[in-house]
Parts: sequence; structure tokens; C-alpha cells
Amino acid sequence: MNAKIQSIQSLRAIAAVLVLASHALLYPLAEQTLAYGRLGWLGVILFFVVSGFIMVAVTGKGGFEAGAFLRRRVLRVVPLYWGFTLLAAFLALVLPDLFKSTVFDGQQLLLSLAFIPFYNPASHGLHPLYKLGWTLNYEMFFYVSFALLAVLRARQRVMVLSVAYLGLSFTGLLLHPESAIPAFYTSYMPLAFVAGAWLGLAHIEGRLRDMPRSMVVPLIAIALAGVAEGFWLDRGMVEDETAFLGFLAFAVAVTALFVGVEAHLPRLHWLERLGDASYSIYLVHIFAVGAFAGFVLKLLEPENAFVIAGAVGMAMLGGLALGWACYAMIEKPLTARLRRFA
Repeated sequence: MNAKIQSIQSLRAIAAVLVLASHALLYPLAEQTLAYGRLGWLGVILFFVVSGFIMVAVTGKGGFEAGAFLRRRVLRVVPLYWGFTLLAAFLALVLPDLFKSTVFDGQQLLLSLAFIPFYNPASHGLHPLYKLGWTLNYEMFFYVSFALLAVLRARQRVMVLSVAYLGLSFTGLLLHPESAIPAFYTSYMPLAFVAGAWLGLAHIEGRLRDMPRSMVVPLIAIALAGVAEGFWLDRGMVEDETAFLGFLAFAVAVTALFVGVEAHLPRLHWLERLGDASYSIYLVHIFAVGAFAGFVLKLLEPENAFVIAGAVGMAMLGGLALGWACYAMIEKPLTARLRRFA
């Protein structure tokens, strides 16, 4: 993809910061707070929409070579995720008090490394040992699904993907499977990839970049309405189907707006650079949150509102700094070395 579509890098940065902010705000609390939890969920949904967009944009209008596509995706995503999963497993084994919801388990570790969903009693959800990895399970599912449609042209590929994912989602809504694997793959979450794929299709067909200015105000209105609905609706759980639709509307509208009017947007190079590091920020930020916020809260009065605010601020800055350091010193050189195998 041409860099590029710089607005996409900015959106990746925004998504990563939303997830980081969510965990930084939640860390000092004893219990989950709906609004803070949904802040991170919004970031994940935006990540998925952007991912769907990118995969269509980079593969173009025609077919592509499925093996090469999957090889590039695996080399890009898996090594760093495996590294952090193994690190989390080691720390959970030797320093278990560091974590709130991570417990070492050998079987869970193997399932996590294989991207196989399972019910995790420590986190009370369908999470791998390194909890953040649930999003990577969906990413890998999307990559495999996309690769299976490699012989089709882009429009056909997106249509078949839409029918398949909608079918799985409706199956889940109707049957409510309890076993981990069917419950995971019949979720509505992969629909965010589909939405992004349609935006990617509009982009490569020239319709998105030629978006009339008259669409700007309606897209802003959709984004605001979607995010308001997502945070306002409260049925006692963070991941709510109706709230998902609101957040999905926000993510689609914002992505369409950023890409459609990119030529008229100011260049924020620092935001684009954060977008480059967004994967590292996502994977490493939880360690920074625990280290920086935990240090402040133990050193000072944990009940003081100013102390809590300081802990959140330190966690945010620490997460961004550690994520950038991981990108510069590990992810970027590692990706360059692995590129020759792609």
C-alpha cells in the first residue's frame, strides 16, 4: 500500500492509544468500569476495520498468491506476539503477583501459540494466556479466510467474505454456542473486518478518494452518533451487540473520512510515526501500565484522586515510550530481517 495512505497510519495510532488509555484508566480500579472498558473495545474495532481496509488495498483488484500472502502476514504478526506471550508466561510462572488475570498454564500456552481459542478461567473469557492476544486470534482467522478467497477478484472476494461472516454471526446469535471454538468464530466481531474490506474496495475502485465534500458532515454526524450510542448504552456488559454497531459505525465513518479527505488533512508526522509503532504499542503497553501505574500507586496514596490521575498519566506516557522503543529496537529490525523469507 502506498504510504502511503498516511491517514491509515494515523488511525492505527489512534486505535492503539484508545486501548492504552483504557487499560491505564482501568488499572487503579478494583472492578471493571463500562466506559473505560469500552474505550479499549472501540480501539480494537477501529483496528479491525483498518485491517480489513489494508488487506484489500494491498492485494489489489485481482487475485493474489495465497501462500505468499499468508507467509508475509505470519512473519509480520507471529514472532513478536509469540515473544510477548512467552514473556508473559515466564513472568506469570516466576512472579505471579505481577498480574491481575494472567496465570501460567502449560496447555494454555500451547493453545495460545497455536491461535486456538479456549475459555480462560483466570480472565473469565475467551482469552489466550497473554490476554491481549484474543485480537490476534481474530486477525489470523481473517487472514486465513481472506487467503482462501485469493483466486477471486477483489469485489467477489469481499462479497463472499461478507456472506460467510454474516452467516457465522447469525448462527452465533441464534444458537449461542457454549464451546470455546464455535463461540469464538460465530461472534459478530469479525464483521468489523468486513466493513473495513468494503472501504478498501471503495478505495481501490477510486470511489473513496473521490468522495464529494458534501459527505463530510454526514460522516462526522454518523461517527458522533455511533460513539455516543456505544458509550451510552448500558446493559451491564462491555461487549454488547448494539454498542458494537455504534462503535462500528464510528470506525467506518472515521476511516472513510480520513481516507476520503486525506489530501485536505494536516500532516501530523508524530501521529503517523505512532501508527508505525502501533503493533508494538499494543503488545507491550500492558507491561508499562503495570510498571508505571503500579509504582506510583504503591509509592503514594492510592485513594487520592491526584495520585490516580498521575498514575494514569505515567502509564500512558510509559506505554507510548516503551512501545516506541520496542518498535525501534525489536519490531523494525526483526521485520527487516524476516522480509527476505516473505
